[in-house]
Amino acid sequence: MPKTKTEKSVASASAAQQEQKNQTDLPLFAQVQQSLRQSILEKQLAPGQKLPSESKLQAQFGVSRITVRQALSALQAEGLVETFNGKGSFVTRPSNAPQLGMLTGFYEHMRSKGYHAQGKTLAVRTVKASTRVAHSLKLAVGAPLTCISHVRLVDGEAIVCGKLFAPPSIAEALLAHDLETADTMSVLEANLGYRLESTHIEASAVAAGVERGKILNVAPDTPLLYVSFVPHDIENQPLIYAQMYFRPDKFTYRAVIRR
Repeated sequence: MPKTKTEKSVASASAAQQEQKNQTDLPLFAQVQQSLRQSILEKQLAPGQKLPSESKLQAQFGVSRITVRQALSALQAEGLVETFNGKGSFVTRPSNAPQLGMLTGFYEHMRSKGYHAQGKTLAVRTVKASTRVAHSLKLAVGAPLTCISHVRLVDGEAIVCGKLFAPPSIAEALLAHDLETADTMSVLEANLGYRLESTHIEASAVAAGVERGKILNVAPDTPLLYVSFVPHDIENQPLIYAQMYFRPDKFTYRAVIRR
């Protein structure tokens, strides 16, 4: 039996009360941290902007100086603010080169080695999320996504091709920038203001197939290095799902794992 309007209002009020209770259960410094954190993520406090002084934050939240300093230390540990002695605390700027793995900074990596790297967008279309992509992006299977097909060239030779799946709003914002010369991850952070926390990566070997073989100028049975990656923001929300196919004779992936 469907809920009445009154029942729905009561349910909403109950949920709001529970959320408020959960917040008040947090230590005071964590409550201050969360409030400032939300203001930063929602860009109410812009990158580079100076935070109010400790005394003003004390007055704003009705807490002690020690509590304010604990909150600022927690935000600094998250990489959201930086504090300078005698100057105060400032909102950090997203990095132009996120340290989330060389695979997410292909252009910059190749240029650092002296190569000329650029890309080309092959197609942009609307698709329905497959089970794998939907699961990775925390969406319903069949949800509408924008698919961007692309190829990346080094010194004029195609060595990577792939597809990027993203919710339409994110895809539209990405396409407004130059994805043919700028790495997607850098655009997400430096241009779109996302705070990236991690990238989930999977790799395997696959045959090129006819379509990818034509793009990369290799035989259909040529083995390619297949890599998928899903960047997550600081709220652990996945942003895009990318599939990349590398020519192994032109590209080598190395990593150092530290304990």
